[in-house]
Amino acid sequence: MKALSRLLLTATFLMAACGESATELQVTKVFVTPEQTLIVGVGDGAQFSAFAHDAAGNTVTPPAEWSVANPEIAEISDRGFATGRANGVTTVTATIGGVSGTATLEVYVPRVITDYEPGQHYYGRRDYVEYIPGELPLILASTHGGRLVPSEIPDRRYGVVRNDLNSLELTLEMRQAFIDLTGQAPHVILSHLHRSKLDANREIEEAAQDSPYAEQAWREFHDWVVTARATVSADFGRGLFLDIHGHGHDIERLELGYLLTSDELNRPDINLNSLDVVARTSIRELGRTSPIPFSQLLRGPTSLGGLFQEEDIPSVPSPAVPGPGDDPYFRGGYNTRRHGSLDDAEVIDGIQIEHHWTGVRDNEGSRTLYAAKAAAVIRAFMLEHYGFFETESPARR
Repeated sequence: MKALSRLLLTATFLMAACGESATELQVTKVFVTPEQTLIVGVGDGAQFSAFAHDAAGNTVTPPAEWSVANPEIAEISDRGFATGRANGVTTVTATIGGVSGTATLEVYVPRVITDYEPGQHYYGRRDYVEYIPGELPLILASTHGGRLVPSEIPDRRYGVVRNDLNSLELTLEMRQAFIDLTGQAPHVILSHLHRSKLDANREIEEAAQDSPYAEQAWREFHDWVVTARATVSADFGRGLFLDIHGHGHDIERLELGYLLTSDELNRPDINLNSLDVVARTSIRELGRTSPIPFSQLLRGPTSLGGLFQEEDIPSVPSPAVPGPGDDPYFRGGYNTRRHGSLDDAEVIDGIQIEHHWTGVRDNEGSRTLYAAKAAAVIRAFMLEHYGFFETESPARR
């Protein structure tokens, strides 16, 4: 009894110290967080929270009464957890002390696709991301060439936000060049969002910067690259992923990124031929199985740079320019690390191709001419080092 008396006295003291009870609370404004969110799929959910300002401007967090404007789209629990029920956008409302605050909730139910048809165009939410399946053991991706700047996605607050101008158009020209050359197409994944809204060549935190809509586009982009890789792996047993970019460096040449640094590429061939170097690259699978020294895969006559050199397209690394020296050089980024063969058991190699401007990206005529040469070079590279290119592969015979 004495313990209970002390507990009651303590509770009475605390209520007096607060100056007002929950029933006497005068709320002036209610805030709901997050202000906007996206639920992907029926049955998935999102947690909302609410807080209020009282008459003195203090922040208080008493329990809220929750509701949704359209319960056919989503339902919400008395603790603020919303569950998606159908496609659509609705309003979530929290009421405290007779005052309400709102947030926007969208439920997006993606189309379920079990069998992708080559040549068809598949789009994610609001057409921010596009996937065009192909038949070749080759995947092309464009992350920094989109032009869409939707207001629902805030501008990214940090990181590079400048686009690789015309790189998306170049990627599509390359796709067409492969069709013209072989009658078959590579797999193509495109981000149509401007880089100020999404950078799909970064981890999701930096790429989307807390926008649920940019995060969804990021996931769609990478999920479709994974889908393409799985298709190529199933059809051919191995293949190649190329991340298509554009650079603004003073020296106008292709920069071929295998995840090796400038310092590593500047070393003699003997330093590049170790298994330790091979294991740090995005063409680890190719380096592990190739009969020629790894340095020759990177910058020998039949390397990608060597074959571009034969087409009078300067490249680094290549026989003419084995390393970048002290000049700027892009070694490859998130996409190359994630979707190349850096990790054990990965059979799809990856290379980042940074394209210069003049004669490659500057106009439609340049893009068409370059794309035709690039298609011939990439085909020759894969025939030389993989032993196949068109869909009449060993896996299909």
